[in-house]
Amino acid sequence: MGGPPLSGLGDRSVSPVVGVVLLVAIVVLLVAAAGTFVFGLADQQTPAPTAKLSLEPIADSEQYALVHHSGDRIDGTRVTVRGVDDPDTLAGEELVAGTEVPLLPRRETIRLVWQDGSDDPSSYILAEFDLDPGAVVEGLGDGTVFTGSTAGVRAVEGDGGSVTTIPNTDTVEAIGAIGPDVSGDGTEDIPYVDGSETVGVVDAEGEVTELASSSDIGGSIETSKTRLATGRWDGQPRSVFFVDQNHDELYRVAPGSNPQIVATPPNGAQAVTGIGDIDGDGSDELVFADASQHLRYLESDGSITKIDDAGSGSNNGIGAGSLADLDGDGTPAVVLVDGSNEILINRKASGGGTERLTGVSATKAPLTTADVDGDGATEIVYVGTTNGKLRFVDDPLGTPSVEVLSDENGNDVDGSDETGAT
Repeated sequence: MGGPPLSGLGDRSVSPVVGVVLLVAIVVLLVAAAGTFVFGLADQQTPAPTAKLSLEPIADSEQYALVHHSGDRIDGTRVTVRGVDDPDTLAGEELVAGTEVPLLPRRETIRLVWQDGSDDPSSYILAEFDLDPGAVVEGLGDGTVFTGSTAGVRAVEGDGGSVTTIPNTDTVEAIGAIGPDVSGDGTEDIPYVDGSETVGVVDAEGEVTELASSSDIGGSIETSKTRLATGRWDGQPRSVFFVDQNHDELYRVAPGSNPQIVATPPNGAQAVTGIGDIDGDGSDELVFADASQHLRYLESDGSITKIDDAGSGSNNGIGAGSLADLDGDGTPAVVLVDGSNEILINRKASGGGTERLTGVSATKAPLTTADVDGDGATEIVYVGTTNGKLRFVDDPLGTPSVEVLSDENGNDVDGSDETGAT
């Protein structure tokens, strides 16, 4: 679906690894061959950059450094890194000679996938690194999504993958998308709020780090019909973002610190969608749903802008959505569920339009984006209204098709109409 898998390029793939440093530091030449694309033929395609890179171990660390030695400048916003803890780790980076970016490997094969900026974008494997199995830090796959259940938060490792319940999450009421390490233990974290109104993060092994409780904000933390987010914003440490029960204030909290009020929006705040440069001005915005479930974004100067045509639906959950660069132009769209159970791909903040996936019936709950079918492209994952199963939209900007997400035994996977899919 959506094109052949990245591993199936055959004779059209990039040059093989040409050297090994310390058994794992592999130097490759990025090839600018117009024939190495993965997805659809475009009439005119931007050639991929050519550069000499290596992946080198960092002393006394589980991380590796992606080093740019020479060659073309690489716009990191156009590069997805497959097989590491954060596929978007290069977003916002400009790779030139001398640049080093730390990566945490999750797979034995690390691929750099570059997407051109044409109207019909094509993707190219720029580089591929094979690591010793002992160098891999165990974690979840790139296509893993999460949903709630009475037993706890469940990790669904893509279509046809395993489904496991994360330990110590049976009291979780709302979650956000998994993201880079917040707790400081070197593993990816999922933000959550539980029934006792405690905000924290948990990793795939069930290691919990509590960060704040209602007593820390002098009120109550929202636990229902909400969404949390993690990330760095406005020069602050990596934090968890959440809202209060009165929907008056938007907070952030980092390990070892007290919760801080980020904003007191005039229209309130009910859920946090995420962090990204959705208006294309070169700096990240904090996107959230107001008290009427309409999406807005906060700039670092404190200004708040309403996103046109971005009213999310609410029932047992809230369709506050996710941020994703689905067309490869470097600017993420806002993907949400509206009050009619339809999925919207909204680019209004950057001057674009809105795609309405009318053939889809999604529960009014959070949705997410991930490469769940392993084809190298991003799908939209949501909870369906018919029977509450997790579903995904393949090729959402091309010829959309809806599939049911199945586990390793071929069984359809249940989703939560409260936490949705993150």
